[in-house]
Amino acid sequence: MKRFALILFVLLGAVLLSACSASAQSVSWPGLSADANNAYLAKGQFVYAVRLSDGAKVWQYPASGGSQIFDANPVLTPDGQLLAASAGSDNGLYSIDPATGKDKWSAPFTAPDHWVAAPLVLQDTIYAANNNGILYALKLATGEKLWSLPLGHSLWGTPATDGKLIFVPSLDHFLYAVDPQAQKIAWKVDLGGAAAGSPVVSTDGKTVYVSSSAKKLFALDATTGSIQWTANTTNWVWNAPALSGDTLFASDISGNVYSIGTVNGKNAWPVVQPDGPITGSPLAIQNGVAVATESGFIYAFDAHGAPLWNISVGGNIYTSPIASGNLILVAPLNADFMLAGVSNDGKQILWKFTGK
Repeated sequence: MKRFALILFVLLGAVLLSACSASAQSVSWPGLSADANNAYLAKGQFVYAVRLSDGAKVWQYPASGGSQIFDANPVLTPDGQLLAASAGSDNGLYSIDPATGKDKWSAPFTAPDHWVAAPLVLQDTIYAANNNGILYALKLATGEKLWSLPLGHSLWGTPATDGKLIFVPSLDHFLYAVDPQAQKIAWKVDLGGAAAGSPVVSTDGKTVYVSSSAKKLFALDATTGSIQWTANTTNWVWNAPALSGDTLFASDISGNVYSIGTVNGKNAWPVVQPDGPITGSPLAIQNGVAVATESGFIYAFDAHGAPLWNISVGGNIYTSPIASGNLILVAPLNADFMLAGVSNDGKQILWKFTGK
């Protein structure tokens, strides 16, 4: 039944592509981010701040439920905001004070359609990719719209940047590179399939890594978009890969985990397939990588693909696990809790947050 739910999700994506309907709703799972003190969980009608030391609720936003549906990863900004994007009927992009859970802007920015992707912040500007296929540039301090640029089909992946261009994946099979100064498309590349996950930019800013439903990972020249290499995968790498040194860790919806060299695009591992579908991004850890599976487990592997540890968290995990301090944070669905703090050695669950 768990696998069936995931298959339905992927089939829904295929239906959306064939129907070319930018207004269709996406299947929701929680969004997650963290700073040194708190985790920020976007789930349903609320965004929660959860204390990392003991899993206690610090605040929830809004105080009572409304038309919002939060599932994109909340984004912490350099100037002390927490941006939360709604997939509800309000279509709002909200600015929250992460210390208090109160509004920072006088009003949210609203779009004609809902938000699936988390926004990107670069300097004093927010770049927000909407389900209507438009990239919006907003003033960071106020949420005021500066400009907008139509791209393609629905935009579900968080944009990435090399500091000069904004890279936006689209369900129309293209990766777009946008020049924010000229407010136009600098280049675009056909990926052969829908791109739902965020791109990843190399530490030197020269290469963009992105996946698509064509069962491929691409390494592209950040300046020109020329393809440097492609790596075949068994199935769709739904979410962003994780970059660690000269290795790109990736996982697909059939549950395969890959260790791909950034120089040549070759997978260094034999078949590594824990126990089921993986939709979240891998998490680079000390000496290896961790992945969360639909079955509710976290699995860790060393640099050679050998198992390090695994732990059953519960529920079905689709959201990417993240790390903060000595914790790995996971936000499952279909569990009697919303968020769990797992020790980063995988030995125990330190706390669970139920929303109360």
